[in-house]
Amino acid sequence: MPRPNVLYLMSDQHNANHMSCAGHPNVRTPNLDRIAERGVRFTSAYCNNPICAPSRTSYVSGQYPHTHRILGNNIFALEDRNPNTLGATFRRYGYQTALIGKGHMVKQWDDEAYEHIRYCDLTDADRRDPRTNHYFNYLIEQGLADMYEDGSLPKDHPAIVHKHGVADLPYEHSNEAFTGRETLQFLQGRDTNRPFFMHMSFERPHPHWTPAAEHADMYDPAEIELGPDAVDWWVNRWAGRPEFIQRMIHNRMAAFETPEELKKALAHHFALISVIDMEIGRVLDHLAETGDLDNTIIVYCADHGDFAGDHGTYDKNVGIYESIHRIPWLISWPGCPGGETRDGIIESIDLFPTLCELADVPAPEGVLDGQSFVPQVTECAPGKPFALCEWDFPEPQRRFNAIRTERYRLTYYSHEQGGELYDHATDPYEMHNVYEDPQYAEARLALLEQLFDQVNRYSRKADNDSGRRQEQEEMLTATRLIHKRCRKWSEFERFLD
Repeated sequence: MPRPNVLYLMSDQHNANHMSCAGHPNVRTPNLDRIAERGVRFTSAYCNNPICAPSRTSYVSGQYPHTHRILGNNIFALEDRNPNTLGATFRRYGYQTALIGKGHMVKQWDDEAYEHIRYCDLTDADRRDPRTNHYFNYLIEQGLADMYEDGSLPKDHPAIVHKHGVADLPYEHSNEAFTGRETLQFLQGRDTNRPFFMHMSFERPHPHWTPAAEHADMYDPAEIELGPDAVDWWVNRWAGRPEFIQRMIHNRMAAFETPEELKKALAHHFALISVIDMEIGRVLDHLAETGDLDNTIIVYCADHGDFAGDHGTYDKNVGIYESIHRIPWLISWPGCPGGETRDGIIESIDLFPTLCELADVPAPEGVLDGQSFVPQVTECAPGKPFALCEWDFPEPQRRFNAIRTERYRLTYYSHEQGGELYDHATDPYEMHNVYEDPQYAEARLALLEQLFDQVNRYSRKADNDSGRRQEQEEMLTATRLIHKRCRKWSEFERFLD
């Protein structure tokens, strides 16, 4: 049999429970379900950082943040060569590699890893010229650049005021349609004498939640079910957390006066998930038609989660909770058991060595922190003892870190701010913080020791400070103003020609 292809599917900010194969009562994901039916769904998969770029760096490097040292989001222009990323390794061993969609990585790494690149998000663009982004340039060619909706929006836009809305762009010009179309074009024109390594990466369901008009009514808000933890905000107002966490969530929820308003936003969020699923389905159908599906390793995951209704709230950037740390994870490969689940812990750093083992591609020696989880699938081997999450957070403490074991989640903020501890044996929704409970003192100390043993040994290559400095330098560049400052392409077009 020829070497297997690799289809590495990723979305941005997808709650692990929000797939029909995971049992969600509302979300419909028939094509993700197809992958689950062909393979295995991991119920305890975790990212290693709760924001985009550092998490993606852990995936492609196979390293914890305390090893790769990238903790900031503004890294596209970072001067840093890396010949040992996941894509570069497969390219070196004869794979035709492609990245379609959102990279949010170091451009030098992408250039070394991928023969074919089509970016869809302005995080992947020269700060001085947004035309260096493939999707934005496509919108310019279509005369639609002022309708770009995947960055900042005007302050009076419904998605700013209400945290969701209907996109002005027709679906055929949406981010998702572009990503699906470009992926199919690559697959249709690829070199069939070589196996492919395709990283198809969607920019959403990361906010803003603005599905196209064609899909905006896909879900009825009145039918959406909030979980039992919704009372955490709507009744308890996040009681029991550190004071600064409570302030953050109170500010966050100012946009919603009732659970019904949150459900309206979730209806648009779910629509984006289903649209991403639809584009994945088009790719799966193509592989089935060409006969490649049965010889393709398929992975679906996300860079991190989203509350998306959990605890009665939405989005991320508030602590490190199960809703953010845990990620959807589906995998199938030729000969893989089908329609099964595995409950053992895996981490995003484990993708790299797993794909190397499945494709018989030698992994870089002495580089990876992760370990293959193939034995968990084929031999029902136990999962890892814990998962780490490391976050360089701007306020009020420089670094948040969390550890998740089979039973506990502990998040440590600082000596002054304390932390949070949840016992999943009695509190699966993480609603009762027992960090200061004397009955849990022994467990807390043991978890802190495990955590500090890991995360106290790194320096930074990129973090919030370096990101802020770079943002100051780029404040008046065209890409930054369009992406983050609500400006329109038409204001810059004549100056860049």
